[in-house]
Parts: sequence; structure tokens; C-alpha cells
Amino acid sequence: MQIIRKRKVFVVVAAVIASVALATLIGIIATALYTARNINFEVDEKMFSAAAKWSSTTFYADSDRSDGEYTPVEVDTSGNLKKEFYPLENISTYLKDGFIAVEDKIFYQHNGVDVKRTVYAALNYLFGKGKTFGASTITQQVVKNVSGDNEPTVLRKFTEIIRAANIEQSYSKDEILEVYLNIVPMSESIYGVGLASKVYFGKEPSELSVAEAATLIGITNATTAYNPYKNPKACLEKRNTVLSVMRDDGIISEAEYLSEAATPLSVIARGERKDIYDSWFTETVIEDIVSDYSKEYGVSENAARILLLGGGYSVYTTMDTRAQRVVEKYFENTDNFPTEVSDGLNFAMAITDPNSGDLVAIAGNVGEKRANRLLNHATVPHTPASALKPLALYAPLIDEGKINWATVFDDVPVSFNKVNGEYVEYPRNSPALYDGLTTVSEALRLSKNTVAVRLYNMRGAEKIFSELTEKFGITTLVRSEKTANGNIVTDLAASPLALGQLSRGVSLRKLTECYGAFAAGGVLSKGRSYLKVVDSDGQEVLNNLPEQNRVFSEATAQIMNQLLSQVTDSGTARQITLKETVSVAGKTGTSGGNLDRLFVGYTPYYAAGIWCGYDNGTATPVSSPSHLRIWDEVMSEIHLSALSVEKQRKFATDKTVYRSYCMDSGGLYTDNCIYDPRGTRQAYGFFTADNAPDSLCGRHVLCEYDSNEKGVATHGCPRENIVTVALLDVSDRKFPKEIYVTDAEYVYRGKCAANDKEPRVGIEEGLLPYFYSELPDGTYVGISKRHRQFNARCPSHSRTA
Repeated sequence: MQIIRKRKVFVVVAAVIASVALATLIGIIATALYTARNINFEVDEKMFSAAAKWSSTTFYADSDRSDGEYTPVEVDTSGNLKKEFYPLENISTYLKDGFIAVEDKIFYQHNGVDVKRTVYAALNYLFGKGKTFGASTITQQVVKNVSGDNEPTVLRKFTEIIRAANIEQSYSKDEILEVYLNIVPMSESIYGVGLASKVYFGKEPSELSVAEAATLIGITNATTAYNPYKNPKACLEKRNTVLSVMRDDGIISEAEYLSEAATPLSVIARGERKDIYDSWFTETVIEDIVSDYSKEYGVSENAARILLLGGGYSVYTTMDTRAQRVVEKYFENTDNFPTEVSDGLNFAMAITDPNSGDLVAIAGNVGEKRANRLLNHATVPHTPASALKPLALYAPLIDEGKINWATVFDDVPVSFNKVNGEYVEYPRNSPALYDGLTTVSEALRLSKNTVAVRLYNMRGAEKIFSELTEKFGITTLVRSEKTANGNIVTDLAASPLALGQLSRGVSLRKLTECYGAFAAGGVLSKGRSYLKVVDSDGQEVLNNLPEQNRVFSEATAQIMNQLLSQVTDSGTARQITLKETVSVAGKTGTSGGNLDRLFVGYTPYYAAGIWCGYDNGTATPVSSPSHLRIWDEVMSEIHLSALSVEKQRKFATDKTVYRSYCMDSGGLYTDNCIYDPRGTRQAYGFFTADNAPDSLCGRHVLCEYDSNEKGVATHGCPRENIVTVALLDVSDRKFPKEIYVTDAEYVYRGKCAANDKEPRVGIEEGLLPYFYSELPDGTYVGISKRHRQFNARCPSHSRTA
């Protein structure tokens, strides 16, 4: 009775398991059939047709970008996939029969799917230990290889089955086998048995011995594990396993098996062949086209990549061949770079045509390029730091008329935060020195963080964020994102938007494209690396039409050109020497901890950005600004040809007016300003007619000064010692700690004299000279006492004398 009960329980459990399995299988199939409605069979057949041709894609550039006509010259044939197409009749019978024996014994009998093996694989997936499906026929492998769709999911597997059945209806078995043999991965970036025969054995695929054919068949099972160069022992063992299958299937005899299995593995030495790698430019073009093709035709990026590289297309790029040669030659020679490159210091550069947005040259790493699809530092995001300021703050606010060249801000900390009982100023200058009253032109020239934060407060985070993303197309900004540890990351704050410390950064290429708008009169052009893609029948597959968008007025662009020229003339990029032969403007950027250094500069001919930093995974600071020297040397050579064929172009100023102003107020220069003890405070700048200085300077107030006693005069000072000086009327400077402000000795907190030509004698009693550090309420207004010269009262004379 107990045995009968156990049997009943077993039957019930088995029935439940079978029901669950059947329901699961039905659900999977139903989902696959539903998904099949969205399969683009037309694209599948197009990819199969391209694979059947399987010729390399050729990249072209304009032989002379200056003549206005695109005259194509071949610059690269993609080395990303190495292949040579061979008709089926030119491939060894051992290869054809061996592949069928190992991969798909009933290839000539099924309709794309081995039903028995598929059912077994499905049951193994449901009840086996490993979640792998397997059971692919040769037709299914063709679908996977031509489409690049290889995600290890059940849904993908069933859609593959449906697509394989469609291929079987459209093509003959021999056509399918021919494509398979010409696209099957063979390790070493080689595709197809034809080229693999040449690379590994120096033979045509029709000349292979049995052992050699078995070696190639074995490699395809796991291209890394059975790579004959990296894992020769495993490759040999796999070859002999394939030979045993060929024997068991009657392809070779027992005697042939024993003879061939005893043959040592013999492949051509790896060093006897030269690898062909895509240039940095070609790889950039490939990535752009893969992305565009995927969106245009609704296929995966893997499919787009395979179709592009093996479809025999013609790609017309935007490359400036001379500029690219200069960049490649320079970056390949490590002697051009600091010795720290041996420790992981790296550099990248991107150069564009500002008037079209076209990428003309690029390098993503230092040294000779020794592989495909390496990390390209010119196209991956890095911290822009202060290089973001002109785009996020200065140009928009000038365009809106809220600031101009001469607008004055106080270069002192914006706020103080208490950390471990001590006040810490924000933002901090490096070194910890503040210049006090500072014009917009000086703030940009010297990259003042304090002024940047004040400009950020003027614009507002939301407006800056939206314009950077929508106007300039910087898509890497983070609105709000939760990290793995639960923290919230956002770029809607002063540090990212004012100081450029973005959460994810922005690519050097994108930043360079954006700077092109300054040189192009305020018009931003969509960045392009290619113009069009044409298939082997002459039909356009992609047409990358130009797109332009005005991001600020022409007058604003002209003002920014002059402002940013000061950066290279006497600011943070003053070591640039190209400015001696052509107009150069730009902006430097240094991320927190000096982990990234970059410079984006431009001329009337090119915009170019350079980045340097360590890519060894450690937070290593960059010790010197060698990137400026490298930018200068590369761009000087590139400009040689441009400057030799035409009259030198300069940045235009015809939409602006040139006016004088007082450097301490931004207003019109007055007689009072003349008495500033530092000398002339008059300067000149570029403005729009409706946003130029129009009010008198009210910053300078006249005081009497005892030149003998070195202090502000009192009633007792002899008249012969008194001279007139103009000190600065600055209010609202009050700090919870001492702050070093360089103009503090020229500032007085109270009224010194009437603001007119005739100074009066005396100072109101009780006013505190500005040089003293501590105020009665415990706060601070000044700096060290060595800067007391123009603040102290005359110490030797009584007020009532």
C-alpha cells in the first residue's frame, strides 16, 4: 500500500512538472511568435546578401578640402574585420564536410532548424544545471553571425529560429553554406576559412590537408580557447577531436585519422604577418555610422557593425588628410610626450572645422595603434572643468545683455561652510588668493571660480542645464541619478555647471564642436565624421546632411573671440605660440585634484581640443601643463599649409564697439579714477552698442593721504605732505575667517572725502580702517597688516591739532 501511495505521489509530481514545463515552453514560443511580428525579414535578407558579397568597406576623404568640391581619395580599408570571400567550389571538401559533421549533421535535410536537437536543448535549459540553449544549425549560425544578435536569451533563440527558417526559404543550401564558411569567426579578427587558410597555413583554402582543415574547424568552436597562437595545446587537442568526428562520419578513414592525428600543429609564425588596424579616424567614423544605421533601420548595433564592415560600402568621410597625418605621426612618437606616459599618462586630441562642424582629425591615445576598438579618450567623457564656463555662463549672459566685458564682480568667496569646527570658503582659488574687484574679461582670462559661481547664481541651474543639453547637444549631463550605494548624483548644482565638475563629463570631441560656434559667428554645426554611405550598387544607405543652429548672436561670438584670445595672450594658456602667426582663442580646464587637464582652442581655420590624464585606474594628478605645448606644436604644423595658400584670416569685430571703462567699476572712466594709487585703471574692451558702459564710475572715492607718514591724513597732518588718492568704495565684504584679498589695501569701508575734485581734510571718528583683520563682532574684513599702506590713518598727528 505504501509503495502504491509513493507511485501516485510520483505520478502527480511528474504531471505537475510536465505541466509547468509545457506551460513554460508554450509561453516562450508564444512570446517568440509575438516578437516575430516585429522581425524585419527584409533587413535580414539584405544582411545575408551583403555577407554573400563580403567585401571590405572603403573609406574616402576629400583630396583638397579648400576647393569646395569633394574629390574622393581612398584613405582606409577597414581592418576591423579581416576577410576574403571564396566561392564554395574553391574551398576544400574536407572543410565543407567537416563543418557539417561537427556543426550540423542534417544540414541538407532540415529547413533551418534541427527539431530534435532544439527540443532536447530546450528541456536541458529548463531542467539542466546550466542556462545555455545551444543546438544551433549552420543556418542559425549564419543568422547570428550576419546580424550580430547573440544575447544568451530564450527569446533571442526563438526569433533566431524563425529568421533561419526565412533564410532557408530564400536561399539554397549551398548559398547558405558558402556564406557560413566565409563569415565564420576564426580568431585573430579573421573571418572566413579562406583568409584563415592563408594566415595560419599560407595556403589557399582548396589546398588544405585534413589536419589543417580540422584545425580551422576546431578554432570556430571557441575562438579564444582554441587560438593556435595563444593556446596551441588546446588547439591541437580540439583538432584531433574534430578528426575523430570526421572519421566516425566516414569523411576520412581510420588510417587517415591515425596519420593526421599524429601530425604536429604547424602554423605560420605570428610575426610573419602584419596586422592591419583601423586608424583613429576610421574607428570614429565606424562608431558614428553604426549608431546612425542602427537608428535608421531598426537593427542592433552589432548587426549594423557587421553589415557596415563586410558590406562592401563606400564611406565618404570628413577627414582632412593632411591634418590627420600630422596628428597620427605626432601621437605615434612617444618622444613628443612627457616621460610620464610610461607610467600611464595619456593624451587625446580632436580637431574640427568650426564652420561645418566636420571632424577633420582625431587621436585617442599616445603611441602606435596596435589594436582595433581601443579606448578613445577623444570620444569618451572626461571632466571639462573650467572649459565649460564660456558655454554655460559667459556667452549666454553676454548674449542676454546681463553682463558685458567690463561688468565687475568681487573675487572673494561666495559662501563659507563649517567643517570640523573650521570655516571653509567656497569656491576656493588655487592658490588661496583672491583679487577682489574683477571684470568679466579678467575673470575669464584668469579662470576665476568665484566669479563663475556668481554667474551661475545669476542664470540658475535649470536654465544652464537645459541650454547645454538642448542647444549644445551635451547629452551626458545628469539630472538626477541614484548610485549603487544609494546616493543621488545630479549636475543641477554649482560645482558641475559653474566649475565644470560634471558627474559623467563630456567628450573632448563634443566640447571642441561646441567651441566651433565661437569661430563660426554664433552658429553651432552638428558634428559629423562622414558625409554619406553608398552600397556596392551605388545606392545611398545613409546621408549625413549638415545641421546648423544659432546658439548666440554674431556680436556675442565676436566678443567671446576677443575675451578668449586674452586667455592665450596673457592668461592660463599664454604659452601658446601659434598666436604669433594667427588669431588664437581658447580656454583651459583642470578638474579637481588635477586628474584631468584640457585645453580647447580655435583659430579662424580650426577648433581643436586636447586632453591629458592617467588611464591606469588610479587617481593620479597630472603634474604639468604639457598638453598646451603639444596642442601648440600640432596646430602650428597643421596651420602651415592653411596660412601658405591664402591671406591670413582674423577674428572679426565689425558687430561690436570698442570702448574704454574703469577696471574697478565697469563704468565710464572719470577724473576720480586717475587718483588710484596703483596707476591707471582705464582699460578697453569690446561691447555691443546697446550693452556698453554708459554710467560714470562710482567706485573711486577721494581721500587725503600723508605721503610722509604713509597713512590716511588726519587734521594734524602738514598740508605739504598731503596728496589725493582714490580708494575703492566696496561694501558687503565680511568673512568669518581671514581671507587674502589683493586689493584690500586700496579699499576703505567709510567715507574718506567728498567724491569730487576738491578733497576735504579729515576722517569721521570711529571708522575702522580696512586693513585690520578682526571686527568687533568677531568677523573679518581684511588681510595681513603688511597691506595697510593706503588704509591706515596717519599715526603721528592728532585729529585736533
